[in-house]
Amino acid sequence: MGIGISEKAMETAESWIKTAETMAKEGVYNTCLYSEEMAVEISLKAVLFALGIEPPKNHNIIEIVENNIVNSQKISKLNRDKIKEMVRSLLPELLGNRQTSGYTFNYNIDEESLEKIALKYMEPSKKAVLLCKDVLSEISKNTSKKL
Repeated sequence: MGIGISEKAMETAESWIKTAETMAKEGVYNTCLYSEEMAVEISLKAVLFALGIEPPKNHNIIEIVENNIVNSQKISKLNRDKIKEMVRSLLPELLGNRQTSGYTFNYNIDEESLEKIALKYMEPSKKAVLLCKDVLSEISKNTSKKL
């Protein structure tokens, strides 16, 4: 655990956000939305790894993030507040839409509605991944200062 695995997790999160962008361009909005959720989730898991915390294997990581990242003294208050906002608004919304995006055949959702939802979350998801990447840098700097 630690910085090495967190960097690999962040690379995976960045890959998911690129997939979301590609799928949006190609009009595959269910995969776009699914990829947005995965990008945000894995970027937060990268931060947990950097703090030495093994993230759960499930998708709803709100509680563990609030209990560990939001209260970590290794992260600036500004970034803790941004992450707190992310896990109280963006992540729950993405988690709620994840099921719809993965099972569009079970839900009566038309393509236009799915497109609106997916495009609505593109920029916030990209910002969330960038925030987590910045937090990883912050943790790395704070950890190396103590060595």
